[in-house]
Amino acid sequence: MSESRWVPGLRFGPEFDPEQYELLEFHHRGGEAEVWRAVRTGHSGLKELVAAKIMLERDPSEVRRWLGRWDDVSHNAHRLGVNDLVVPSFLLGPSPHRPGAAPSAGLLGYQISPWVEGVPLHTWARTQRGGPAAVAEVLARLCRIVDELHRKRWVHRDISPANVLVDAQNQVKLIDLTFLAPLDHTLTVAVFTPGHVPPEAEQVGGFPTTAKDLFAVGTLARTLLLPDHGRLDHRLAAEQARAELLAAGYGEDLARWACEPLAREPDRRPSPLGPWVGRGRELLRSRRPVARTAGLAVLPDRAGRPLLVTGGADGTALAGPGHHGQRLPAGQGPGPVRELLAGWAGHQGELVVCAEDRGGTLWVGTSAGWWEAARGVSGLAGAVNSAGEMTVWTAAGGALRSYRWAPGLTLTGQELPGCPADRVLAALEERAGSWLVLVEHRERVLSWRPGSAERPAPLGPPGALRAGALARTSAGPQAATLRPDGSVQLHTLDTAGPAPEIGDGEPSLGVAMAGHRGGPTVALAGAGGVRLRLPAGGASRRPRWWRPTLRPATRIALAMGEDWRLCLAAVVEGELQCWQEDAAYRWQAVALPEQG
Repeated sequence: MSESRWVPGLRFGPEFDPEQYELLEFHHRGGEAEVWRAVRTGHSGLKELVAAKIMLERDPSEVRRWLGRWDDVSHNAHRLGVNDLVVPSFLLGPSPHRPGAAPSAGLLGYQISPWVEGVPLHTWARTQRGGPAAVAEVLARLCRIVDELHRKRWVHRDISPANVLVDAQNQVKLIDLTFLAPLDHTLTVAVFTPGHVPPEAEQVGGFPTTAKDLFAVGTLARTLLLPDHGRLDHRLAAEQARAELLAAGYGEDLARWACEPLAREPDRRPSPLGPWVGRGRELLRSRRPVARTAGLAVLPDRAGRPLLVTGGADGTALAGPGHHGQRLPAGQGPGPVRELLAGWAGHQGELVVCAEDRGGTLWVGTSAGWWEAARGVSGLAGAVNSAGEMTVWTAAGGALRSYRWAPGLTLTGQELPGCPADRVLAALEERAGSWLVLVEHRERVLSWRPGSAERPAPLGPPGALRAGALARTSAGPQAATLRPDGSVQLHTLDTAGPAPEIGDGEPSLGVAMAGHRGGPTVALAGAGGVRLRLPAGGASRRPRWWRPTLRPATRIALAMGEDWRLCLAAVVEGELQCWQEDAAYRWQAVALPEQG
């Protein structure tokens, strides 16, 4: 927490009554002001809790200009009569000082508001336990305040999580009316709150618009749905938020809805907000809970025993026969995980786990412990390369990045500007040191070979994507893409022609892929269970399908061991299950020792 220049017990007030208020508790410092909880003692002796926003020292003439502006704001806000808009009063007085001491000659501006027993919206989002229904309720109440303000042709202009307070009953108050303005008056001050302003900038001398408030409400919807995420890039707001929501396990319908107020074109933002938030309420109410296991990897060890590495709401864990003798990295690592990958690095095959947490931080974990590698990332793919280095591919700030680590070496990172990327889907080492990467950028899937002179190649038609996978085959690299409707297409890269749809029309939720014995093996997970598409064998030229379980599955992983046998792992109705080929390449269920 930032520190205050003052301490509890100091007094302040207007020049004619400089000890009318007493500082009780420092809350935060932001911009050019400090916010305190204070108590006002009236002339009758009645005490009242207030929120005091203290403007830090300015030129006295400037302070008086602000005071005049604030008087107008208070008058107009009272006249508007918008419910749950917290209307402040303003005063000019000496700096906070000890009781009975002579106040300083300098004057400060104070914004005084009724004390609201609530917390800022971002704090509420991180601690609330009411689930999607509570999120929908809070967002609907905020939209009602903003719509009422807009109907009266006024705009707030500084909507941010710190300016929205939520109490224990999920009641919402919109505070800090410093920049409240009517739509038909030109602006004398432009406001820029990082992460909550639209791409179009306010201009002094121009007119305010409701579009700025609409965009800010969209950023707050993202805060409610993704409370652990960092700042939003206002230049690519919709693209970034959509990728984050999908990666966090939200459905395509909900992701599209949440991004509507973040549209780059102001006219495309929903206005009024009531119908928009009504649709969102239904989507949130019907949304199924996110599976506790969000990331899954399976690693056969040198003896061929499968090790399962999982990540989700409870952090990371190990399971499977290969778990014997292996431990997770020690120390404080990632919290809730949304994606992970793992591998055996170096000549001794040291376990390394890479995880992307729900806040968009990339973590690398080894026998030495966990450390942060990068922040603001989206998507995670990679493997241990031919040199024994764990190579990780991710996207950050609209660009592709790679990180490499091996025992005894420092983690190194590199940005590759040749391929725009909002999210990394899959990566494959085609030959020693040469990679093929699959990324998503503005609802297009692109394949690219880093370091080549070729431009990124589009894969399939434009449209949203849920997941992707890559594998080497005798026909060249192939990719599987999973769309939000559950359809899966199989693409042969570097060749023209349509991509066939696989899966017989049965929707899927997860996809994994391995190049193996004459063709790719594709694993699909969905409400109908786990399905494995095997290469054609024997006299048949058609791929074969095998179903190890018909119980609903949400996550799937596929890997090949040093002995060429495949391992398959899945999250089936919340439980881990594993299968492996035997010496005759027949699939057998693998008993999983207790997870640890």
